[in-house]
Amino acid sequence: MFASEAKAHLKILLADPEVPTMMLWGPPGVGKSSIIQQIAAERGWGFVDLRLLLLNPIDLRGIPYPNRETRQADWLAPSFLPDVERDGKEGIILFDEITSAPRAVQAAAYQLILDRRIGEYILPEGWRQVAAGNRAEDKGVSNRMPAPLANRMIHFELTCSLEDWKFWAIPTGIDYRVISFLNFRPELLYMFPNQAAEIKAFPSPRSWEFVHKILPSFSQVDRAFPAICGAVGEGAATEFTAFCRVLEQMPDPEDILEGRTTAVPDSPDMIYACIGALISRLTINKTPDRLKNYFAFISELMVEYQVLGVSDAVKANLRTDLVTLPAFRDWLAKHTDVLVSVDD
Repeated sequence: MFASEAKAHLKILLADPEVPTMMLWGPPGVGKSSIIQQIAAERGWGFVDLRLLLLNPIDLRGIPYPNRETRQADWLAPSFLPDVERDGKEGIILFDEITSAPRAVQAAAYQLILDRRIGEYILPEGWRQVAAGNRAEDKGVSNRMPAPLANRMIHFELTCSLEDWKFWAIPTGIDYRVISFLNFRPELLYMFPNQAAEIKAFPSPRSWEFVHKILPSFSQVDRAFPAICGAVGEGAATEFTAFCRVLEQMPDPEDILEGRTTAVPDSPDMIYACIGALISRLTINKTPDRLKNYFAFISELMVEYQVLGVSDAVKANLRTDLVTLPAFRDWLAKHTDVLVSVDD
């Protein structure tokens, strides 16, 4: 399922702290752990990221110490497990990259995942458990999950979708050049490299976020090319930098939003770039006149671009503002067949 659908399911299930542990499967870079962090942050819960790969089987149990009164050994719980006083009464413990952990360490987690305790340690009542990992075909460090452990979980498999990703990317403020380029070349949102080749950099939602972070460090995109190659691979980087050169011929977004020009580009790459740039500016300054000029601009485009322009505006939380425009309400009435595309 797509990330937004998985997040919706998880939010419902995680409302109950007694819900069984959930396991998120998916390729690297699709945002498995980010979804869990977002849910915890939205709810104001604590969050503990536990990497079983870094542990030995005995580490989860803790260390023994002598109790002189009972003349027995008690156990000190490890500090990385949730603690109410330190981490809060409610929260999520994420067993990230669980499939990378040796099978012996996975087996050591059985009791904690199923019974919410291990040795003398008891998971606080308000804490939920989620696991995440890559599949064997993703060519990462992966150990087959033992059947007894797998049977202790509810399993979800995540896939990539550009529309789904933009619901996160646009409000987050991901560089409009990245979003515009992926509108133009959606298949490059995620492209796993040739299995026969050495796997280094390749396009993924995570690596495109890296590109977003790289761009401000360079005055020109061409100068950032080696770093962009290091994030998404040479092929995707070459296409992206070529796309960015096209932006030099793009009308000034401020001229369009302020009504100083009504020129409409005729090439698809320029149209994608314009829509991305305009929405980026509107999220900063969205006066009624600027919204009116934006909608007037996209109304001159082909219907598929109009749908894109409205859909991305909705993802930028501009729907309420657009509804105030009579022209937009007329547009909705004429395009009832695409209402699903713009429904958030």
